[in-house]
Amino acid sequence: MSCTTLIVGKAASYDGSTIIARNDDSGSGKYDPKHFVVIAPADQPREYHSVISHMTLDLPDDPCRYSIVPDVLPNRGVLAESGVNEHNVAMSATETIAVNPRVLAADPFVAYDEATGTPGGIGEEDIITIVLPYVRTAREGVERLGALLAEVGTYESNGIIFSDADEVWYMETIGGHHWMARRLPDDCYAAIPNQLGIDGLDLDDAYSERRNSMCSPDLRDFIDEHHLDRTLSYNDHSPSHFDPRASFGTATPKDEIYNTPRAWFMQRHLNPSEDWDSPDAPYGPNSQDLPWARQPEYKVTIEDVAFLMGSHFQGTDFDPYGTTGTAESRHRYRPIGVNRTGQMTCMQIRPWLPEAYRSVMWISFGCGTFTAPAPFYANVTDTPAYLRDTPGKDASTDSLYWTNRMVAVMADAHWFDTDPLVEQYIEDVQVRGHELVEHTDRSLAEDADALADDAQPVALDAVRVALGEANQEMATWLQRRTQDLLNEVLLTASNGMNNAFRMSDHWTK
Repeated sequence: MSCTTLIVGKAASYDGSTIIARNDDSGSGKYDPKHFVVIAPADQPREYHSVISHMTLDLPDDPCRYSIVPDVLPNRGVLAESGVNEHNVAMSATETIAVNPRVLAADPFVAYDEATGTPGGIGEEDIITIVLPYVRTAREGVERLGALLAEVGTYESNGIIFSDADEVWYMETIGGHHWMARRLPDDCYAAIPNQLGIDGLDLDDAYSERRNSMCSPDLRDFIDEHHLDRTLSYNDHSPSHFDPRASFGTATPKDEIYNTPRAWFMQRHLNPSEDWDSPDAPYGPNSQDLPWARQPEYKVTIEDVAFLMGSHFQGTDFDPYGTTGTAESRHRYRPIGVNRTGQMTCMQIRPWLPEAYRSVMWISFGCGTFTAPAPFYANVTDTPAYLRDTPGKDASTDSLYWTNRMVAVMADAHWFDTDPLVEQYIEDVQVRGHELVEHTDRSLAEDADALADDAQPVALDAVRVALGEANQEMATWLQRRTQDLLNEVLLTASNGMNNAFRMSDHWTK
């Protein structure tokens, strides 16, 4: 799948939370309906069977509860995509990336062999399901997935994101069994398209304290044995000079059209005072050397994330809805917000709040250009039907996914007439979302203070009930507001049909 990732450290976010977000985009010409569900420990398999690779894996007997945003149709497995567990560990899997032929020759993918029935390794279908229910920190998530890659391998290249209240880790697979991970600096963000992104790995740290870098136990030997390093100072083991992107990744003309422009636009938005457009600009849309992590000029908000994940090169000659540039330039690069986005989930872990309600999943379904993420608490026992019961094939206005798909296809065809309607909808969802979260947080804090006076702890079950009620309130409001948007867009588009005819048009000509 083709996706876009944005991750934000706690000192770079507007409120001190860690933020990880990812668009989940279907392949070209395909659309995968999504829904929001909770997996209880009793529903977690103890013997896991993958669909794509026909792999069987025994899982631990102590899973925790977790909330995910998977595919509705089971034809390609679970594909959980984004999730948060009850220990406030968030995970997004996966950002499809690419490694070069030298890596694949040295460590081939572990693919299912239909002729012999030999199972393959793990992939996007499996990763959240076999990792997230068993970890209590983001670091543990990296370690567990790393052990599974060494044990059974993978049949594809992926980037995986882990976060908790303190740390954000980004992990990339290298060939069939190897991997590396970097801790995002607290004061930085990272913008990642479908391209291996880590541009520096401290191997000395990875083989000692692992404060900011982790990797496969044999990665250094793997690099040496297969002559994979392309940096001149690697033999001195200088931690600041080993460049994994140059050694493991790709830098092709396709990357310059499909991948790097997305990272360029995200950095352009978060560091706006820099020169991005002149002939002397240090970085352009085709730059293959954009930094992996950067400090933003202003602290990053949920609104920044939502804008970027639905963006289409606004303010440049590359905007497909723009009026500048040329017909060619407006369709030169692949936008971030594309027609085949299934869902975007922005997972926010807020360290100053009690563990029972510190995690919020800001969820949108469909193309991000025409919708907005709404907040839903993660630590619940069930989810609202409007997001949970998405039909697999039949479009329905009882479903957030399908309603947003209908809005997008009509609004796209009537961009200038419907854009004000969509902009107002986005603002309304954002305002209502923040209001609901602040109100719910405050109510739970007041309840806790009242109970504390009697020396009684706040029961986790009672908190989950309150969070579920808040989620339902958000969904009920969102369903009404999204239906209103659909009504408005439908009317506007209908009035603009090619066969429209009014007598007043005739007599005034």
